[in-house]
Amino acid sequence: MKKYTLALALFAVLPIVSAGAYEYGQPQGEYNSAHRPVVKTTTYKKAATSRRTGGYNNIVTNNFYYGQPAQYYTQRPDNANRNYIKGAGYDEGGYYADEEKQARRNIKSYSYQERKYYLAHPFFQPLKGRVGSVTDFSYAKNSFNFDLIDGKVLGLDPNVPSEYNQIIGSQDILVSGKEETSMFAVKEDLSYGLTDTLALVLMAQYDKTKVTFKDWSGGDPSDTYSNSGLNLFGIGLQNRFVDSKDWIVMGEAFFQHQKDTANTFMGAVKAGYKIDRTTIYGVGRIAYTNLINGDIYGAYVENPSGDWMILAYNTDVKNIFQGEGGLGAFAVLNKYFTLNGELMYGYYDWHNQLNIKGALGVQPADSFALNLYASTVLYDSAKGKTRQYINYDVNPDGITSSVVYTLGDYKIKNYNEWKIGVQAILYF
Repeated sequence: MKKYTLALALFAVLPIVSAGAYEYGQPQGEYNSAHRPVVKTTTYKKAATSRRTGGYNNIVTNNFYYGQPAQYYTQRPDNANRNYIKGAGYDEGGYYADEEKQARRNIKSYSYQERKYYLAHPFFQPLKGRVGSVTDFSYAKNSFNFDLIDGKVLGLDPNVPSEYNQIIGSQDILVSGKEETSMFAVKEDLSYGLTDTLALVLMAQYDKTKVTFKDWSGGDPSDTYSNSGLNLFGIGLQNRFVDSKDWIVMGEAFFQHQKDTANTFMGAVKAGYKIDRTTIYGVGRIAYTNLINGDIYGAYVENPSGDWMILAYNTDVKNIFQGEGGLGAFAVLNKYFTLNGELMYGYYDWHNQLNIKGALGVQPADSFALNLYASTVLYDSAKGKTRQYINYDVNPDGITSSVVYTLGDYKIKNYNEWKIGVQAILYF
C-alpha cells in the first residue's frame, strides 16, 4: 500500500485559483495605446464662450482611478467690450440682448491625469513582453470527527495467532477520534505576456503538511505525520479573448504535477461584466487528475516503528474528475483599496462543497499590491459519509516478525475547512 500526501486532498477541496489579476477596464482599442499604470496628458482646448468652471473631482470609471487635481480651468475676461442695442436688459445669469457683440478670447486649459489599474483583479494577464509575479503565502486547515464502525483484522504471516483473523464490529462504534490536517504553502506564479492577449504561466509551490489523528475515545496518544518540500510544479496559458467596454472573458488551461502523487489537467473560463467601479463575473472550472503512485488517497499518518494508518477518501481509483462553478464580484473602493468576493459550489470526487471567499486588496503603487484573503466552507456533503480506513500494525502486541492490518469503515461526523493567505503581486 502506497502513501499519499494530503496536498492532493486539500487541492481537491480548496479551489485552485490562478495568480491574482489585473483589470482591463477599457475597450480593446484604447487598451493597446493607453493601457499603462500612469498616463500623463496635456490637453489644449479652445473655449467657444467665456465661462468659468470649478475643476474636476477624482473619479473611478471601469475600475480605473483618475486623479484630477482641479487644475482644469478657463478665464473669464473682466473687461470684455460689449455693445448693446435698444431693448437689451440684464438677467441674474448675465447680460442678454437681441443682438450682442463681444470680444472673445481663446483660452488654453491644462489638466494632469493619473490613471491606475488594480493588480488584485481576478482577471490577471501581463501585456506583451511584460512580467507578472504573484507570491502566495497561505495556511489551510481541515478537520473532522469520525467513528470507526467496523473492521476486518487479518494477519499476513503464519506467526500471527488465529484470533487476529477475525471480523470485529457490526455497525457498532469501535472507537472515535478526530482527524486534523494543516498546510503552510508558498506558491509562486510567474506570467509572461506572449502577446497583449496571451500569457504563459509558470508555477511552483513549497508546502509543509501535518496530519494528526487525536482525541481517541480509548485514551490513546495522538499520532502525527509531517511532510514538506517542493511538491508542486505547473505550466499553463491564459487567453483574454474578449475585452470590451462592458465585457471581459478569459480562458485558462494548466498542467500541474504533484511530486510522487498525481498529474492534473485543468481548464477554466471566467466572464465578467463591468458596472462603473465593479466587475461582476462567473467562473467555471474542470479538472482531471491521474494518480501516479497507487490507487488510494486520503489522510495518512505513519510512525518510525513502521505502523501506519490511512483514513481514505477514495480507494481503487486512478482517475479523478472534479468541477466547480460560481459567482464573484470585484469592487474598487478608492485609489488604494479593493474588495473581492466569491461564492463557489464544486464537485470534488468524493464530496460536494459550497464555500465562500473574501479578499481585501491594498495597492500603494502602480506595480505592487498586497491581497489578503480568507475562505471557509458553508456546506459540505462529507458529513455523514462512510469511507474506508486501513490500519497497518507491525509486531502487534509484542508478536515479533509479524504484520497485522485492519480494514474497515469509518463514518465522518462533521467536516470543517478554512484557508487564509496573502498575495504579494508585482508587475514589471
